[in-house]
Amino acid sequence: MPQSAGKDVALTAFRPSVIRARVALGELREAMAASHGAGVAAVETAARASDATDSLVDGLWQAVVADLPPGGASLLGGRLVLVAHGGYGRREMAPFSDVDLMLLHDLPAAGDSGSELLTASARRLLQDLCDAGVEVGQSVRTVDDAVRLARTDAAVMSSLIDARPLWGAGDLLQRLAEQLRGLAARGQPRLTRLLLEARASEKAKYGESMSLLEPNVKRSPGGLRDIQMVRWLGFMAEGTSDPGTLAERGVISSRDVQTLRAAAEFLTGVRIDLHLHAGRCADDLTRDHQQRLARQAGILPLGGLLPVERMMRDYFRHTRGVLGVVEGLEARGRRPHRLRSWVEGMLGHRIEGRYLVGPTALQVLPDARDEVAATPAAILRLIELSQLYGLPIDAESWHAIRAANTLRVDASELPQHSGDAATAGPDVGWLAPRRDASPVGDDPPSLLAEERERFLAILERPQRIGESLRRLHEIGLLERLIPDFAHARDLLQFNNYHKYTVDEHSIRAVELAAALAGDSGWLGDVWRQIGRKRVLMLALLIHDLGKGYEEDHSEVGRRIAVRIATRLGLTENEVKIVEFLVHRHLVMAHLAFRRDASDESLVVRLACDVGSPEVLRMLSVLTASDVAAVGPGVWTKWKADLLRDLHLHTLGVLDGESPSALAERHRRDLEGLLAEWEVDDPVVRIGRQLPISYLRDTQPSRIIEELVQLARLPADKAFVATRWQPETSTLAVTVGTREDVAPGVFHRLTGALAAERLEVLAADIHTLDDGLVIDHFVVLDPDYAGAPPADRLADISAAIRTALKAEAVPEIARRLNPLAPRPNPAMHTPVRVLIDNDSSQRSTILEVFANDSPGLLSSIARVLFDAGVSVQAAKIGTYLDQVVDAFHLTDHAGGKIVDQERLEALRRAVEAVASAR
Repeated sequence: MPQSAGKDVALTAFRPSVIRARVALGELREAMAASHGAGVAAVETAARASDATDSLVDGLWQAVVADLPPGGASLLGGRLVLVAHGGYGRREMAPFSDVDLMLLHDLPAAGDSGSELLTASARRLLQDLCDAGVEVGQSVRTVDDAVRLARTDAAVMSSLIDARPLWGAGDLLQRLAEQLRGLAARGQPRLTRLLLEARASEKAKYGESMSLLEPNVKRSPGGLRDIQMVRWLGFMAEGTSDPGTLAERGVISSRDVQTLRAAAEFLTGVRIDLHLHAGRCADDLTRDHQQRLARQAGILPLGGLLPVERMMRDYFRHTRGVLGVVEGLEARGRRPHRLRSWVEGMLGHRIEGRYLVGPTALQVLPDARDEVAATPAAILRLIELSQLYGLPIDAESWHAIRAANTLRVDASELPQHSGDAATAGPDVGWLAPRRDASPVGDDPPSLLAEERERFLAILERPQRIGESLRRLHEIGLLERLIPDFAHARDLLQFNNYHKYTVDEHSIRAVELAAALAGDSGWLGDVWRQIGRKRVLMLALLIHDLGKGYEEDHSEVGRRIAVRIATRLGLTENEVKIVEFLVHRHLVMAHLAFRRDASDESLVVRLACDVGSPEVLRMLSVLTASDVAAVGPGVWTKWKADLLRDLHLHTLGVLDGESPSALAERHRRDLEGLLAEWEVDDPVVRIGRQLPISYLRDTQPSRIIEELVQLARLPADKAFVATRWQPETSTLAVTVGTREDVAPGVFHRLTGALAAERLEVLAADIHTLDDGLVIDHFVVLDPDYAGAPPADRLADISAAIRTALKAEAVPEIARRLNPLAPRPNPAMHTPVRVLIDNDSSQRSTILEVFANDSPGLLSSIARVLFDAGVSVQAAKIGTYLDQVVDAFHLTDHAGGKIVDQERLEALRRAVEAVASAR
């Protein structure tokens, strides 16, 4: 049977009214796509779709009414109203939005002919809507039912605020609206609290920060839900949800209304596009959608900004503006009771005639609010006092300051339908970018001495530092102090590593560093030893301000650092330290995570660059805070241990104990342990000829354990030891064998680990006398959240032994962990393979930047084996679906590889195998 014929037969199972509705729904979505593509205003497109949905619902309902028994229509018509509510009620329909309907009535509960008609009609309408393909939410309520639910359920209350009638007794809905206004007037504090709690729960699920790089257009902070929150909070305060009326009554400003309208247009357009592209309800603005939308809008690169970064900066400007409006309304809703205000005044004390330090909050005295809001030094003093006393700033006081200072979307910045002057692409009005921030001029307004001193005092104190900096950023005062912060505002970093915009990442880094004040680990000790914390905190705050330009961000940042540190009045020596920290802020992460930290030449060079233990301490804390601020879960105990090792090795050089001195100390301890053995025992003979790398990296007691097993090995055997490391949630795998047990030991071992679905984090390869080999691997086992069971460890050991005996390396397991993240094609980057023959005096370093895939490490190891080079150490880094692997290589004579043709052939071979996967 032809497909069209089959479809026709299937449709005959539906009522004629349902068939018409199905056709109408398809036409509705086609009309939305055409309107959207033609550049019609998004809010207008959504309203037209709502009107078309009204017609669709009305057609189905009229068919229900037509089938009622005689008198049924008039009975229901006088005692029932069909109500649109929620987003449908507000006429904010996206192509695949839910249709929220309520049958509001005043019929008896049961046993009445009218009630039976209502029940049958509601069931029929619901069935017909579902058959028509409409996602529907339907309820049947009396006015009393609706009010009772609204009293305790924020979702019900908010959905009914903008309800509108579709059919029937409109006076019932009017009664409900009057009772809801009365309910709001009587119970405003409680209902407002319910609304805010419900919104907080939603934010906890979809992200607390506005600056998350893959936001949910509807539910993430500053999204469409917060525009709706303005309507709902306005209704609680004034009995109306209309922003224009709220502005007339002074609840919000006319500029707030412009901000909300511009954001609603932009975000609604994005949401409509997401629905149309997915063919379903889809509100997550993922990276691939971001790229697609930027291309669709014809946005071109500008300066150092990618098209997608320009588009998303505009997105965040809108959401930031929305947050400013909704937070102002929230502040109004949290105004203290008059009794509480009296208690604060009686028990608090005044400072400088402007501020009141109360038991629970810090206030600006009402008579001083205008003066404080207009004086940067006074605002900085307020924030400084908040830190000193550990008190939050009173919501009403801060609202007054924000109202006078907050950066908002001006009418001149609203998207114009003429498109982007910097692009030659099609006209997409709702997505047309506004002006990008201009580079900071050479002569920004100078600062008063008090402003500099207050700001540096804020940086010096860890208390409430994140909150303090976000407040300054919110009102634009941070940009007065650090003009280059204007460029970082809402600047997206389009990669698969960072999770926040540059400005939010920078503030989080400062916040995380300050939290080390209470840390009991080694980083906390390092933090507490730093004498000039303002230098470190300033460097952290500005370390990424060079991003978004064509030049390398560390080089741009270096110049910014000198300019800002000088502007803020730091001493000449402090300016040089800030410059160094910003310019070299990546160096310790690079060495700790991608280099062999036991290589003395690398450590000595770092020590020479750093120059003093104090600067080393600052750089270590900066590195840890920078990595941790990238996103949740990025900073791990494993990375902390790697950084600690590098810190201690470098500190040893600066304080007198170099990595070679550490190895010598381990050698002396080992000699003491070996003194108890017979002099002709193989363990003693091997133990006195150990390479310095093995001595540096391994505790003497563990060396003895491994040498005992190694010395007793038959010629064709291997020993495998596994050890769970709970402090880092990793598995240590030690393999001892002989070089001639099988060709290509390293690539066989990595193949076996990959076949067992293990993710290799690090590998250290040690070749001893008599052709003996000790390899140490640190791996993650994605199949287990905690320690793997004994049978899993036995499987791993057996796989390694088999790989060393087999003719061929085992096949890489293709059974993937179902919980593992899937590769994102939009984020795939070209493979890069780099050769570094300068950093280390003892080895050639080969770095691989590639998209991750099962068995990639094993495949690279095979290429290295075929090329006749030895792997002395490996650092393996995985960031979502991208890897950065570093291999420390020597030739078979143990020296660096210096032949340029050989190096280039090796580079091309590794690039080929990494690109093929």
